[in-house]
Order: sequence, then structure tokens, then C-alpha cells
Amino acid sequence: MKTSIFAIGLVSIVGLLHAQEWNGISVPANAGSGKTWQLQSAQSDDFNYVFTAKNFRSDFGPGNKWYNFYHNAWDGPGTTYWKYNHTSVDGDNLVLRASRWNQASESNPATQLPNKMGRPLDGVQAGCVTSNSRVGYPVFVEARVSVADIVLASDVWLLSADDTEEIDIIECYGGNEQGNQFFAEFIHLSHHSFDRTQIPIKDYQPRDINSWWPQNGVSDWGSYHWNGGNRRYVRIGVYWISPFHFEYYIDGQLQRVLYRDAVATRIRGTWYYEFPGMTNGQLNFDPVTGFQAMTRHASGGGYDFETLKEASDRSSTSIIDPFFFQGGFGMTEEMDIIINVESQDWHVAANRTPTDAQLNSAARNRMLVDWIRVYKPVSNAGGGGTDLALGRNSFQSSTYQNNTNSFGSGKAVDGNANSFNHTNAQQGAWWEVDLGSSRNIGSVRIWNRGDCCQNRLQNFDIKVSNTQGGTPTKSVFVAGSPSVNGTSYTVNGTGRWVRLQLRGNNFLHLDQVSIFSGNSGNARIASSQASEKVDKAAPFEDIRIYPNPARGKISLKGLVSGSNEIAISTLLGKQVLFKQIEVSGGTSVLDIHGLVPGTYILSVGQMRSKLIVK
Repeated sequence: MKTSIFAIGLVSIVGLLHAQEWNGISVPANAGSGKTWQLQSAQSDDFNYVFTAKNFRSDFGPGNKWYNFYHNAWDGPGTTYWKYNHTSVDGDNLVLRASRWNQASESNPATQLPNKMGRPLDGVQAGCVTSNSRVGYPVFVEARVSVADIVLASDVWLLSADDTEEIDIIECYGGNEQGNQFFAEFIHLSHHSFDRTQIPIKDYQPRDINSWWPQNGVSDWGSYHWNGGNRRYVRIGVYWISPFHFEYYIDGQLQRVLYRDAVATRIRGTWYYEFPGMTNGQLNFDPVTGFQAMTRHASGGGYDFETLKEASDRSSTSIIDPFFFQGGFGMTEEMDIIINVESQDWHVAANRTPTDAQLNSAARNRMLVDWIRVYKPVSNAGGGGTDLALGRNSFQSSTYQNNTNSFGSGKAVDGNANSFNHTNAQQGAWWEVDLGSSRNIGSVRIWNRGDCCQNRLQNFDIKVSNTQGGTPTKSVFVAGSPSVNGTSYTVNGTGRWVRLQLRGNNFLHLDQVSIFSGNSGNARIASSQASEKVDKAAPFEDIRIYPNPARGKISLKGLVSGSNEIAISTLLGKQVLFKQIEVSGGTSVLDIHGLVPGTYILSVGQMRSKLIVK
């Protein structure tokens, strides 16, 4: 199943030298007319290396793709206690194990919430990992997973930084015992929209019976002994097409589609097109089954998007966010990738919780992830405007850590103009990216950090080489600092690796790095806050919104001096603000106090960027 690892000591490099395990497995989703799929290396991983469990928070994987905990300080739902040392990589799989929690001898981090649910004897320690870079729509994320054969949830999911938007790729409960027979048979295909401004927190997710997806011949997804002792694996992916459109794929086949106000699900070979309803502001539920009541629009045949749209047109209730917790804008925020095992409160409340014997069984208490891959749809046009570095594997000399953020090397090539990598202060601090093969490099465009400390990034070399850290085939010295709006440097060299290295002793942080062949230095990435990449005519190509997300006021940088017309609209096209402002020195402050929290499109001339109001 796996390619060999010849030298454990070079494992992080070896992981880059073999073909990824999913090679030859096509992306099942359609990238769209005139587009093709581009692998996002910063978030993709085949786990063909070794990471030994640590009792402290650690980055791991080529380019430090992951860290061994949840994306904030919370340590789990129900009776879950996520622990650093329950995560490892064995050269074959990401391994997330579970064990019995014991406060008297618990490992790090020590919980701040002991005696969860008042059931300390049911406490479960488990592994959890989070990606160091985020994904935003349109994006396809797929994983090959072996569910833990125990009465716990094995999850791969996407979650926004503010915990309000969630897309579950797989949520599956192994262990055909303790009353778990129903849940062990199904994979839950779902998402959540949260309102965290109220207490208790409000949580919407589709609760129709067809959100529980069965496969013929499978009665327990967690069965590890189903085929001569071999573990069962399943491929499952989500194509997040737009804020109101998701597609779910299982073992390469489309199985469920949510579109605006309706849903289509393939159950045991038959497609069902349905839509929800509400009465007096509450979702309708079937009093007999307890599941969300749905109106059947059509069934049978193969999947037909036009039929799904017809169902959506008949509906007056959103399947994505019926209570408008996201302001009617759908799922718009960039999201972390999270993989974990957990003991959920509703399961524990029903006494579906593992025994000590089950938790002590190494064959049963582990969720395995063979690989996870991420793709973005990009134009087939290619040519000089293609960013050769976007989503590629990257490395850096060290990684700065604080209590709230992680600054892995992948931040500099994730397409997010509002994040940055960050090394420790050191002599000759460096960052580099692997382009995958030798390329003709015309220029390198570098965006400096926007919030502070721009003068740290100066007196550095841009080095092109054929091997990692090898003798440069071309080197360009930069004395000054790049602009926060991006500065292009002509290179005209050939090689696979591009390294940026300080000549002095300092921190090295980069907002973004784009690499172009030919004479493409004026091309730039779209901010990750942009709803789509749009060709921008001068003088607006270097505009930047800061901060974003924002509250009250924003700064617009890069505007041409003089009069500028600025429009802000909802994602559905309704204009909510229009102003003509005078700009001096390329920067202006815009008052947005009148905007309710949500996601908007800000337009200046032909430039469009997404603006998130907190």
C-alpha cells in the first residue's frame, strides 16, 4: 500500500521524493469548464514519514503542515480530553489513539475542564490534529480513513477560525456494541452553522434521515477484522463549490449534494431530491422517526443538477443555514482542517461509551488516516501568470510559537494574504519552497507582513538551486524591504528550490511569496478573502483591506490618489454601502459601523475583495 522509506533520519525529505499515494486516483469532482485541478501541497499529506508522539504541542509533517492539538485551547466535547501524545505518524498512517482519562496521571495539556458531564469514569483521552494553513472555497478535500472500531467518533472536518462555520467530511462512529448498532452502520454527511453570540450557543445542522449514509454490505464501519484482519478504509471527500453548494463523494462516487434550499442524496443506488420546511420559525421534524421532515420532490435515475435546482426553487427554507446564523451569506470563511477522535456528549448521555477493555485494545482504539489531499480548480490557460509556488511544500529554519497562533512555512504559499510564516530570531534565518521539478523562474514577488515589523525583512538573498539547500544556480540580493502590497524581483534562473535567506540575525516572516516563469512579476495572488480571482486593471491591482475581518473601520491601501468610488454588496448582489472618497498617499479609512456582521464584497473599479465584518 505504501512506498518504502529508505532512511528514517531523512524522513521529512523522503516524503517529498516519492509519488504521492493518490497518484493514479483521479479527483472525482468536476473542476468546471476550462479548469483543471491543482494539488495544494501545503495541506496534502500521504503520511509516509515518522512522527513520534510528543507530550507537548508540536508541528509535524513536511513543511510543518500540522500540529498535534485542536485549533484553540478547548480540549474536546462530551467526555473527551484531547492530548498531545495521542497523535503520531508511523510511516504508513496518521495515528490518532484513544485511552482512558485519569486526572491523577493525565498527560499534557492538563485539562481546565475536569469531570466533564459529571462522568469522570467515562473520560476518554484522544488525538487531534489541526492544519497550519486554511482552505477556502472552491476546494476539494478528500481523505482515506480507517475508522476506530470503538464507540467514539472518528472525524475529518473543516472549521472556521471563529468556530461559526463547519463542514464535516467524515463523521463516523465505530463499534457495533453498547447500543451503537445504528451509528456504526452509517457515515454522517453533514455541516454546522453556529450562532455563538447567544447562550446557550445555537447550532444548526441538517438532521434528515438521508444525512446518515449507508453502504450495501457494511454493518460496522469500525470493523478491523472484516477481511482476514485487515482494517477497512474508506475514501471520502467534499467539494466545497460555493457558500451554498457542497458535494460529498465516497469511494470516488457522488453520494450527496446540498444546493441552496434542497438536497439530493443517493441511498443504495437511488437518488432522492428533497427540501426542508419550517413552521413558526422552527424546522419541521417527523414525530414518529425524530428525524427532520423533508418534502420529496423527485427520486430515481442518475444525479441531475437541474432536478435539484427545481427542488430548491420549490423550497422556502435553506438547507445550508435556515436560521441565517451567517447573515444569509452561507459558508464563506476560510477553514482549518481538523482530524480527531472524540467522545461526544449526546453519545455519552445515551450510555454509548467505550469500556476499559476496548480502550486498551491497540487494534480497536486507533483511527488511521492513509492520506489527505486538497485540490483547487484553476484555469487551463496556464502560461506565465501561473504562481509556481502556490500550495507547494515549503520549509523554514525554525518556527516561532505563541499561545494563539502557529506560523508554519506553508503560510507563505497558502494564497492567504492575511497570514504569514514566522521563524525565530536567528543568524541567517531562511524559508524555502520546493517547486516539484526544475522550472525556468522569471521573477519572485514577495508580500511583506502588513501589521508591523516590515523592516525585519531586508538584506536577504533569493537563491535558486536544484537541490534542497544546495549550491545556488542563481542568487539575487535584496537590500530594501518588500512592500506590504507586494514587490517583484527579477531572477531569471533555473531550478527546483527557491530559498529566501537573511544575511543578518533577525526574525524572518513573509506574508506571501509567488514565483512566476517568464515576465509575470506583475501578476499577484488574490487575497484569500477574495470570493474569486478577478483580473484587476491598474491602478487597483495592489489594493489591500486591513484588518479583515474587521469591525467599525477598515483601511484601504493601494488606492490611486484622488477620487475613488467604493461599493459594498452582499454575496447575493444587494448593495448596502456606496461612497465616493478622496484618497491621499494611497491609503484611506472607511467607516463600516453601519454593516451588520457577515460577509460582503467590496468593489473599487474592477477590483473585488471579500470583506468580513465581525
